[in-house]
Amino acid sequence: MNVKQLETFLQVVEKGSFAAAAEALHTTQSTVSARVKDLEHYFGVALFDRSTHRAQLTAKGRELFAMSRQVVGALEQLRERISDRASLTGTLRLGVVGVVAGTWLPALVRELRTRHPALQLQVEVALSKVLAQKLRGAELDVAIIAGRPDDDELRCEPVGEERFAWMASPSLGAARGAITPADLAAYPVIAFSQESFHHAAMKAWFKAGGVRFQPAITCNSMEVIARLVSQGEGVGLLPCDYYGTEVALGKLEVLSANPAMPGVELTLLAFAQRPTAFVSAVTEAVTAVRRGRHAAA
Repeated sequence: MNVKQLETFLQVVEKGSFAAAAEALHTTQSTVSARVKDLEHYFGVALFDRSTHRAQLTAKGRELFAMSRQVVGALEQLRERISDRASLTGTLRLGVVGVVAGTWLPALVRELRTRHPALQLQVEVALSKVLAQKLRGAELDVAIIAGRPDDDELRCEPVGEERFAWMASPSLGAARGAITPADLAAYPVIAFSQESFHHAAMKAWFKAGGVRFQPAITCNSMEVIARLVSQGEGVGLLPCDYYGTEVALGKLEVLSANPAMPGVELTLLAFAQRPTAFVSAVTEAVTAVRRGRHAAA
């Protein structure tokens, strides 16, 4: 038995099929099947019920799955402690939300490449809910999302907070001074889609002011929302740092909301029971980047 066989076994379980595991491991389905058969021969038991189309674990398979996650995670920790950090190789699948992509993702990529020059990066930008689902499905190694999910299987580490504010085009003629939910309801609201973390935050803000949240337009793209807002189509909740240039140029203006919108917590997610060198590499790089941002502020 070897680590490669255990890693392959975990991939089959997490991906749900031998074919999907082969694709994730960049190998053939026959190789995946051979590794699993070698494991079954080693333990002398069947790990999968092959009477179904989906890779269904047997009772012994479930036992091995729980213990394999711990073993593989411990070996990754051992590698991280003993090996040269600069020698970290492979493909890191990193997921980030739009606000990170538009602000400090370039600095994070630069920090990771400086620390680990042999590391390959595969970056995906999506909504927090989508990234969390892909992490659970083993399609990502690490994700940085908005908010903090309640999931014991995930390691959640706060990595900072982003300020959001209601913004509008000066051409819209939005009211000056403190704007309440009732005031803002008089304008078309361009909101993030219901799957977004920010949609719930917007809805809670209106509810606190005793006003029903009725967006005129919903969209899952922050860039599209900002474009619509800058063209005077309505008001939108946008990240302050991301659109600071547009505000300075007079394309957007920040509305003074009462009550003020709370900051959005950003969280680094990874599997709690499968700590890897990738997770530590991203955690350390994020810490360095965020420290640099605070120093420059």
